Amino acid sequence: MPLRTGPLIGRDTDLSRLADAIGLRPAPGARPGGVVVLSGDAGIGKSRIVSRLLDDATEAGWFTAVGHCVGQAGSSLAYLPFVELVGTIDATHPEVVERVLDTHPSLGHLLPGRPTAPATSDVPTGRSTDPGQVAESVHALLSALGDAQPSLIVVEDVHWADHSSRDLITLLLTRGFTRPVGLVVTYRSDDLYRRHPLHETLAVWARIAGLEHVELAPLPDDAVRELVSGIEGAPTDPGTAAEIARRAQGNPFFAEELVASAAAGQSLTGGLSRVLRARVDQLDDTAQRVVRAVALKGGQFIGHDLLSRVVGLPDDELEAALAAAVEHHVLETRWPPAYTFRHALLGETVADGLLPGERLRLHRAYAAVLAEHPGLAPASELARHAAAVGDLPTAVTASRAAAEAAMAVGGPQEALLHLERALAWLDEDDPQRDELTLRASRAAMVAGDALRAMDLLRDRLDHPGAAQDPGARADLLSALVVRSRVLDLPVDSIAMTDEALALIGDEADERRVRVLVARVQALVDHGSFVEAAVVGNEVSLIAERLGLGGALAEVRTILARVLEAQEDLDAVETHLRSIVADLGPDDPLLLRGLHQLASLAHRRGDLPGSLALYDRGADVARRMHREWAPWGQECRLLGGITAYELGDWDGALRRLDLAGRPAPQPGRTIFTGAALLVRSGRGEPVDPDLVATMREWWHVDGLCVVLTVMPAVDVLGHAGDLAGMLDVVEAAVTFLDAAWGEYHALVRLGALVAGQAATLVPHADPALRARALTLVATLAERGRRISDLRPAVEAAIRPKFERSAPESLEDTSRETWAWTARLEAELLRLQRVAGVDDPPPVADLVGAWRESVHAFERYGHVFETARSQARLAESLRAAGDDATSRDVAERAREVAVRLEAKPLLAELDDVRPTQTAPDLTPRELEVLALLAQGLSNGQIGKQLYISTKTVSVHVSNLLAKLGASGRTEAAAIARRRGLVTG
Repeated sequence: MPLRTGPLIGRDTDLSRLADAIGLRPAPGARPGGVVVLSGDAGIGKSRIVSRLLDDATEAGWFTAVGHCVGQAGSSLAYLPFVELVGTIDATHPEVVERVLDTHPSLGHLLPGRPTAPATSDVPTGRSTDPGQVAESVHALLSALGDAQPSLIVVEDVHWADHSSRDLITLLLTRGFTRPVGLVVTYRSDDLYRRHPLHETLAVWARIAGLEHVELAPLPDDAVRELVSGIEGAPTDPGTAAEIARRAQGNPFFAEELVASAAAGQSLTGGLSRVLRARVDQLDDTAQRVVRAVALKGGQFIGHDLLSRVVGLPDDELEAALAAAVEHHVLETRWPPAYTFRHALLGETVADGLLPGERLRLHRAYAAVLAEHPGLAPASELARHAAAVGDLPTAVTASRAAAEAAMAVGGPQEALLHLERALAWLDEDDPQRDELTLRASRAAMVAGDALRAMDLLRDRLDHPGAAQDPGARADLLSALVVRSRVLDLPVDSIAMTDEALALIGDEADERRVRVLVARVQALVDHGSFVEAAVVGNEVSLIAERLGLGGALAEVRTILARVLEAQEDLDAVETHLRSIVADLGPDDPLLLRGLHQLASLAHRRGDLPGSLALYDRGADVARRMHREWAPWGQECRLLGGITAYELGDWDGALRRLDLAGRPAPQPGRTIFTGAALLVRSGRGEPVDPDLVATMREWWHVDGLCVVLTVMPAVDVLGHAGDLAGMLDVVEAAVTFLDAAWGEYHALVRLGALVAGQAATLVPHADPALRARALTLVATLAERGRRISDLRPAVEAAIRPKFERSAPESLEDTSRETWAWTARLEAELLRLQRVAGVDDPPPVADLVGAWRESVHAFERYGHVFETARSQARLAESLRAAGDDATSRDVAERAREVAVRLEAKPLLAELDDVRPTQTAPDLTPRELEVLALLAQGLSNGQIGKQLYISTKTVSVHVSNLLAKLGASGRTEAAAIARRRGLVTG
């Protein structure tokens, strides 16, 4: 008779926390539902407490469903637990699924059982699906399910989850549910290590508001003894029970296994593996044979058909063996017939105990069955088993199929995993290696891991084998030239294309087109426009003759930079719009065209038009599931920065929010820096270690440097850390000089540093003051030189500049024009506080700040307009023009209040004539306190037993003394100055 355990022991508090977190027992008026993460060591009782929670939810009238993540091969199958979950929901609530499918057709990718559903196996479907759409469809399904019936959804063992499932889970946890839907996610905490795929995801989850995390601790000894005493057939000897409790170390599963061993008269010596193996050893030889086959499967469940073919037993013998394994609590079953281990530790123990010969024979049996019947398991499983028996050709072919299937359902990370496994199985001289390297590099680029993409190509180029095909090498070189542009690592793209051209000869074929396209890009990036135009004409003629429309459009897009160096921006815009109009909606080149159009609009000061184009590009990238691929990532990033400039700070954060997804580096650092612009503007606290962490990626991408140092100047400046600010700026300039040469960002950096220095220098020691003034002078001199130049190329690797064309800087780069005006104003401001012998007259200061305000208004940068207005107001006050100063300051204050820009509000307070508490009479202080509570004049009068007219006089005096334009502003000023509380 199998052992039976008693009630849940020692977990009442944990169970209550879970029930409360999902809203199973909501407070009066509260809506049920919620999200929770449950973690603990293997065997600690996660499955048992979840089972109890599911029972309680069922008794309460809730619908329940469980999705399982699986180890080994299953970890690379995209959306595996959600296929199970959606299938369960479809079986019980088909009408809900049908309704959601109407509006979210991507849900069909998780319904392989439906006749009309898209394929989700490792067989390519020819059509990709956007992971964002899949995630939205699952969220919509669960929300609709909650409308139909309160529901509890459990995803177990996410330490084995595939990348796509982790992203989807993160979205569900981040968004939560407004319907009665509870979501519980479990994982093994002892399985994690620093480089485990879930490790970074947990850091994201830790920051999700409203997410409850329940960590199951080991049970105390008395709870273990109670658990042991409740197991039917457990030893009653107190000494044995105490020994079991001691050895179990608070792990319920370990305790139960020790009880089972003791009940069978077995020794308690050895570790858990020995105890678990002892359980399996109780089975007869046939049952053990079946159990070993299940163990090597490596997944959560193995279907009956597959198992039957692998073990090759007659049906009656197989059924008897399975029955014995189930009765001994080794296996458990589900319908349709499939089997798995009662606990994953059992399966791991059996698999680890396989003899080499047994393992080889089982792998060979699996490989043979799956090769003949591929529909019984995904191609990734065939690849694993074939590789284990040395059938590398089959393994490579299956891995390629698995990679294509992963890409088809929007899983580039899983595709990369499959392709890299295939590369590991290939000999260095295998002719497939070059093509697989290109595929793997492409998957890495789509996944946003540009570093990995480049490393794969470089490794193959550095280790070509004994007989690498020259044409294949040329393809690798061309791919590296194009893909390296997204980072700022040293790459000699001209030399690479020279080598590629030498390898392919003069034949005008598709390969030559690829190489010449890379050549054109390299020439443009290095400013060789005449040669680029010549090569561009050559490749355009070949591409047109061969009918390669995509290559032709790509060349035209690259040559837009040549046109920009020769003609006005109107001609460039016309050229780019014609290209975009000719591209299909699913052409990845559309992202680049939209990005260049948006960048052009931004340079010309059309920020609303630029934002619309960036947003369109981001939408296209999401639809193509190329959100982290080149140009898609940039559209989303620059859209967020443009929204920040337009004063839509909440919209900027929404665009820059990674939706809980751990983004690939250096993208994560870039987005963090862009969001830091808003955080610094609002004066929010920033982790002191954040800048140091971001600096780790400076050597990879200059944009990481820019988006670290710009907000860092303000963050450190607001904190009064002049030395820290100078350290960061000096280091940033060193990196940017090496990566970009001359760059317009230097003008903005100089203006920001000068502005913070003007605030901090008067209070700094002489050495620090001298260091700051020297750095500002250097940045100013370089900034002025750059202001006289205009960008001929805005490439990802190194911008080039040439002398100004007839168009002015205001027309060609309005951002730099505005920051140039700001730099000059900040320099005058700094000179007036730095103790120079001949400080500039205040009239010059007023004129400079008027020019800065005008420039930023013309550019459209709302916050920097307001910040310039604050400093104009300060200079006007110094000039004695208090009335104009007040008007300008109030315009800036309106923006600062709307943006919640606390540092700017504090600066504006300092612009006003200083008023302190002694300037207010005791009665005025009483009136002010009640006014700050929102009371009307009549209500204040009743409180203080004075007439409404008298209150009105006091309020008028308060407004004048505080320099406020109204009651609300007076209350805000009073709170900031500490004149009132609350």
